[in-house]
Amino acid sequence: MIEFRQYTDFSLFKQDVLPFLEQHEGENNLPLGVIMNRKPEQKPLYMGTVNKDGGLALVLLQTHPSQLILSKSLPFVPEEIEEVAKKLYESYPNIPGVIGEKWLVTALAEKIAKLQRRRVHVQMKQRIYVLKRVKRPASQRGVLRPAQRSDMEMLCQWFVRFCADVRLPASTEEAEQAVQEAIANQQIYVWTIDGEPVSMARWARPTKTNVTIGWVYTPPEKRKHGYASDCVAALTQQLLDSGYKTASLYTDLDNPTSNKIYMEIGYEPVMDSMLLLFVKEETT
Repeated sequence: MIEFRQYTDFSLFKQDVLPFLEQHEGENNLPLGVIMNRKPEQKPLYMGTVNKDGGLALVLLQTHPSQLILSKSLPFVPEEIEEVAKKLYESYPNIPGVIGEKWLVTALAEKIAKLQRRRVHVQMKQRIYVLKRVKRPASQRGVLRPAQRSDMEMLCQWFVRFCADVRLPASTEEAEQAVQEAIANQQIYVWTIDGEPVSMARWARPTKTNVTIGWVYTPPEKRKHGYASDCVAALTQQLLDSGYKTASLYTDLDNPTSNKIYMEIGYEPVMDSMLLLFVKEETT
C-alpha cells in the first residue's frame, strides 16, 4: 500500500526523514546535505514522503526552483510507480523537474509528464561517486590553499564558466553571491602552481560522516596538466584528515575525462542520477 504525505513543518520533516536518508549517506548526499545544513527558518519549497506497506520508501524535497530532489528509494513495481506519480501530481501539479536515481526519475517523469501534458527533457546525466581512501595523492608540484578575497573576481568568472559547462547557467550576481559565501565559509579552495591559481574546487553539504566536493573547474588554457585531479585529490585528503569518513561528488556522464580522473583518485561509482525537466510540448 502506498501512502503519500506532504509536510509544512521543516523540523518535523527533518526528524522523520534523516534516519532513512542516512542509511545511504553517499547516494543521498544531496537531500541529506541540504536538510542538515538548512536553517529552520529556510523553509523548502516542497517536502514530502512516500510510505510503502507502512515504512518510509522515498523522500521528496525541493529547495531549487527547477528541480524536486528524490532520495534513493526502496524498490517500486510499475503499479506503485503509477500511484506515486498520480499522488505526487495531485499534491504538486506544477513540478518543474526531478533529480534522483536514474531508474526512479525516468519512470516517474514519464507518468508525471503525461499528467502535465508536457514532455521530458534530459538536462543532465550524472553519476555519484564515493571515496573512502585517496589512492592517488596530489602531486608535489603545486599547493592547495583556501580562496581569498583577492581571488573573488577570478573565481566569479570561473564559477560562471563552470555553470555554463554543466548546463546550469548562473548570472554574474548569482556567481558573486555564491563565491562570496564560499570564501567567507572557507569552502572554496584553489590549486596553485608557483603561486598562480590554476584550478578550483569546493566542499559542501557536510553530513555525519560524508562531505561533497563540487565546483571543480580549470580554465581552458590551464587544462591537460592534471591540475583538477591534483586539486580534488588534495582537498579530498584534507577533508578526510579533518574527520570525514567519506567524500562524494557528482559527475557529468557526458564528460568521460572527469569520470576517469575521479576513479583514479579513488572515487567509486555508487549510483547513476538524472536531472529531468518538464517542458511544454512543441507545437507546429
